Amino acid sequence: MSKINIYIDKNSKESLYLQIYQCLKKQILSGDIKEGTKLPSIRQVAIKLDINQNTVIQSYNILEKKGLIKKISGKGCFVEQVCEFEIEQKEIPLIESFKYGQNQIVERINFSNGTPSSKYFPVEDYKIFFNEVIEEYGGEIFQYQNVQGVDSLRYLLSEEFEKEDIFVKKENIQITSGTQQALDIIIKLFSKETKPTVVLSDPTYPNALNIFKGWCNIKSLDIKEDGWDLKEFEEILKEEKIDFVYECINFQNPTGVTWSLEKRKQLLQLAQKYGFYIVEDDSFSDFYYTKEKPKTLKSLDKLGQEKVIYIKTYSKILMPGIGLAIMTVPENLMQRVLLIKYGLDTTTSGINQKILEKFIVRNKLYEHLSFLRREFGEKQKRCLELLDKIQGLNVMHKPDGGFFIWVKLANNVDGEKFYLKCKEEGVALLPGALFYKDKRDVCKIRLSFISPTLFEIEKGLEILEKILFFCKMENSKKCSY
Repeated sequence: MSKINIYIDKNSKESLYLQIYQCLKKQILSGDIKEGTKLPSIRQVAIKLDINQNTVIQSYNILEKKGLIKKISGKGCFVEQVCEFEIEQKEIPLIESFKYGQNQIVERINFSNGTPSSKYFPVEDYKIFFNEVIEEYGGEIFQYQNVQGVDSLRYLLSEEFEKEDIFVKKENIQITSGTQQALDIIIKLFSKETKPTVVLSDPTYPNALNIFKGWCNIKSLDIKEDGWDLKEFEEILKEEKIDFVYECINFQNPTGVTWSLEKRKQLLQLAQKYGFYIVEDDSFSDFYYTKEKPKTLKSLDKLGQEKVIYIKTYSKILMPGIGLAIMTVPENLMQRVLLIKYGLDTTTSGINQKILEKFIVRNKLYEHLSFLRREFGEKQKRCLELLDKIQGLNVMHKPDGGFFIWVKLANNVDGEKFYLKCKEEGVALLPGALFYKDKRDVCKIRLSFISPTLFEIEKGLEILEKILFFCKMENSKKCSY
């Protein structure tokens, strides 16, 4: 039988009936309350929460209107079937993190979101460039564009990449509508009669993991302080055919690890020896908080023998709504990539491509990135300082950039209970289980420091410290390794 929990906060600014509705809705959609379950009566809820029955009636009316419950006269209210599939329990926090990122929830401190707050979006520059593009191209800019991307932008990007020792012709650049579309293309690129096999880090970026699930055979390797154990990887290569590797080489999500130069070179040597490709997701190398930007793996790729498919997104640099990512593709794969892209999406926003071009040409992209690095670097520094003072937390790796800090909880603290308690106290974070292929590492959490203000970071970590003390006092079960 499903356990039903209804919580309200009478001091909250949100109406009580909406709190009850949201509480029950979340449990129904997550599968915590199963189809056919009878909800407690209106009178029972009113007595338990010490509120007026009309408040509960309002909540149940909304649930019925939304198709989540069905009222049967003389019997009560029952949960309806809401979907034909179940969401894996550990993925609920990830879904919630998107919600937190899109809505500015009152009194919630957001350590979960991997996208900068909208206050950092260069909206004024975007408006200026939008108007300029309309003036220059009129309605033509809204026509279907070259499936590979606007020629002038691809030429500009090839010149920009050259400054970072990435040598690629515009003919080998593919514009996509984001990183996820790029990964969809890659899956189809390597899919033939059998599922392709991909190797990735454990832990890794959960969206990539979810995209690969079902479409690929997934192998995983533990990530160390400087990358994988490549002797262990070569043992896998000796045993079976690997189609491609997926990895974020600089400031990996969620660990913040940057691969050493030696291991980068070894990885490329293995790619040449065993014939696999490396998908480099370069989401974070622009967000370095030291004097020098880290080199990409792509910059070490041998011309004429390329093994790296390089992906760079502009959603984190500018704003998610710009919906642009860049793939550089080895020449022998380019025609198939074009065909796959055409099948997925015949064009990518022409106006946003031209706007990105203006951001680069006018030097506004560089200026904006410099501003973000100053802001985020200060936040990361303060976050690390405060975490060092909290007993029962261990920062597993202190990165020089990126958006995340990977934290291990004390052995007697259950990560899931810790996550839920933080959620109750208005602090959003992501539990470690989300980032693993199969095992549940409940002793780790990922903290993102880019969305909260400095004040919120201080307040949020103070709350975390109190919750940690509470969890230890509760003698939570020890986590397994």
